[in-house]
Amino acid sequence: MKRLSLTTWSLLALAAGLGLGILGHAKDSPIFADLGNIAKALGGLWVAALQLTVIPLVITHLLAAVSGAGAKAVGKLGVRAFVLFFLMLVASGLFTVLLAPPLIARFSVDPATIESLKTAAALPVATATPTASADGGSSSPTDWIANLLPTNLLEAGVRGDIFPLLLFTVVFALAVTCLPEAQQLLLAQVFQGLADAMLQVTRWVLVATPVGVFALTYVLAFKTGSSTGGMLGAYVVIVSTIMLLFTVLLYPLSAIAGRTRIRTFTRAVAPAQLVAASTRSSIAALPALVEGGRDHLRLPKTGTSFVLPLSVSLFKVNRPISSIVKLMLVAHIYGIPLRLGTIALFLGTVIIISFGTAGIPQSGPGLKTLPAYLAAGVPIEGVIVIEAVESIPDIFKTLLNVTGDMSAATLLSRSDRSLQGKLSAAETPSAATESAT
Repeated sequence: MKRLSLTTWSLLALAAGLGLGILGHAKDSPIFADLGNIAKALGGLWVAALQLTVIPLVITHLLAAVSGAGAKAVGKLGVRAFVLFFLMLVASGLFTVLLAPPLIARFSVDPATIESLKTAAALPVATATPTASADGGSSSPTDWIANLLPTNLLEAGVRGDIFPLLLFTVVFALAVTCLPEAQQLLLAQVFQGLADAMLQVTRWVLVATPVGVFALTYVLAFKTGSSTGGMLGAYVVIVSTIMLLFTVLLYPLSAIAGRTRIRTFTRAVAPAQLVAASTRSSIAALPALVEGGRDHLRLPKTGTSFVLPLSVSLFKVNRPISSIVKLMLVAHIYGIPLRLGTIALFLGTVIIISFGTAGIPQSGPGLKTLPAYLAAGVPIEGVIVIEAVESIPDIFKTLLNVTGDMSAATLLSRSDRSLQGKLSAAETPSAATESAT
């Protein structure tokens, strides 16, 4: 009998976790509760192992890519990447602004819902506002810029602040490119060896993917069951629908603008999407993205070692969608009109904040974005209550993120892949001639 692949085992574990979780949610049995406690511990351990390995994986790959490519090449590619990230974030925001209002308008508001929201969010509001402004994170664009460089790299790593670590890594690698050639080559080889070793360690952790998939999906299904209601259900349905639609649009975009086939892009991104859906972590999906891009899309080294780690760490294409839907839904519930200028300012703030969030489960800005909602003039009671169900659309968020990461890498490496194709085509006749002679 042919051995089942890791992807097949993961799919079976996903189905088993969802099935047992929904059954446990419906049955009032201590057996399912005990299984939930065990699954929560196993899932937490697996996610912790992923977080322990993938951040060093990102850093070592960036060190190897930048020090090996040189400052000039990396500088051009980095600027192109940030421009593409910004354009795609704006596009996802505009897509949501066009699609969300008619969907939200179909949701009727019960006056009792508003009173229940105020009651449920009264205590969190009192305790959340100081925290959001005191943590020095990403509560506003000015705070984000002021804390762009950490005073302590170890402390930033503990907090999971990926962007400052990434920025320091790129600066350090660029400094390596300014060293004499012998030293530069030596350090580039060391960094490449470290990157390969960290990739191997991450592969070892991914061997336990079926166990982690089952644990995480069971805990989620056991808590939520098969249905939700009211405002929370409306948010989940609307934001998930819009993110799925935007995910689908990335396929023809990648195929047309990236000069590849939709089938090839689908095969390349599918394993990463499975990891993303089960772990809700775009960083955890990085090894699958690298392998899929290299094996199916034939991405160059700059794409797999620089663009993909960069996009996984910084590029969160889901953020404008989820934030704008939340803003519009809360404004609709409370009957607050939103001006176009208010939405534009809100979108700009969310885009800036999105670059400082790590791609790990439950690491979104959460309460850190409350000042953006306050500036838009919506009550934060509804925003805080919606945070209770973020774990459900998190699946679709991460699915969209990893698809956007692969799409960005495909678009940015288009010229390099075209050049490789021309070189391969030119070598084929010569090879045939040699074999004939």
